[in-house]
Amino acid sequence: MKHEMKLNMKLEERFCTLCGPQAQKNVLYSANFSDADFNQQIFSARRTPDRRHFQLVKCTACEMIYSDPAGDPSKLAELYHHGLVSYDTQEPEIYNSYAPVLDQALKKLSHRGTFVEIGGGTGFMLRYGVEHGFREQIEIEPSQDAEKKFRPVSPSSKFIRGIFDLGIIPPNSASLICFFQVLDHITDPRSFLKIVHEALEPGGIAVCITHNTRALSAKILREKSPIFDIEHTYLFNLKNISALFQSVGFSTAKSFSIPNKYSVKHWLNLAPFSPNTKARVTKILRKTRADKLHFKLYAGNLAVIAQKERS
Repeated sequence: MKHEMKLNMKLEERFCTLCGPQAQKNVLYSANFSDADFNQQIFSARRTPDRRHFQLVKCTACEMIYSDPAGDPSKLAELYHHGLVSYDTQEPEIYNSYAPVLDQALKKLSHRGTFVEIGGGTGFMLRYGVEHGFREQIEIEPSQDAEKKFRPVSPSSKFIRGIFDLGIIPPNSASLICFFQVLDHITDPRSFLKIVHEALEPGGIAVCITHNTRALSAKILREKSPIFDIEHTYLFNLKNISALFQSVGFSTAKSFSIPNKYSVKHWLNLAPFSPNTKARVTKILRKTRADKLHFKLYAGNLAVIAQKERS
């Protein structure tokens, strides 16, 4: 059942989280949202793209793209609290796409204590922490629907419902903190990364996956790209996201493009076609069973593996 919410959404000025308030910016795309877009369905994970967004601007110094003005953080947090998790059939695909990045991160990790994921829905990625010898696994996620659907993958797994913030886990306590398709939703990414850095033990690793504004898909689709979305406050490229991680104290921050392997049905869902066209194509795919086919594509995601300095 759809949860009806009436939010008096106030807009607040934003600035480049890397270059600061003094950095100049140019309008990239005008706002095209309405008050009706602030609802449970729009702020649920992995929904069909609807191309609604705040005004989008680009920093003239580092080329970070961000929403300005954007929604009140407290109101946005309330929306995420009520957001639904309805992509359970995609979980194996998501796991298989992200696990290779974690595999790379483990090569740099000398201790496997606490594995933390932020914003991972029902916590299905915690299985990676169990299977790779982490002593404890923690999911931090604001959605109450996700909490209801959480199933511990081991006796050492737990769910913390809330927005990741200072003190939610002790300083210097986590061996690895990962957040996939989360940083673009954060209203203050630099402050968020500072807290991630503080929560990691010396030598600990942060693993991030998010959208790449310099990807070929974003260049071709322009405003029709699914990365330009009312949920996405900040968007990055390989260069400025590495600089952002290093600006909060990470000793190294390697960024690189990554592929995703999803079903034809999922790729169609992301395509900039009308709902009627998608429905017709989906019908054909089902008849031929082609909707079950999977293929790997560099669709516009980047990854960052950043390490906290060892003591």
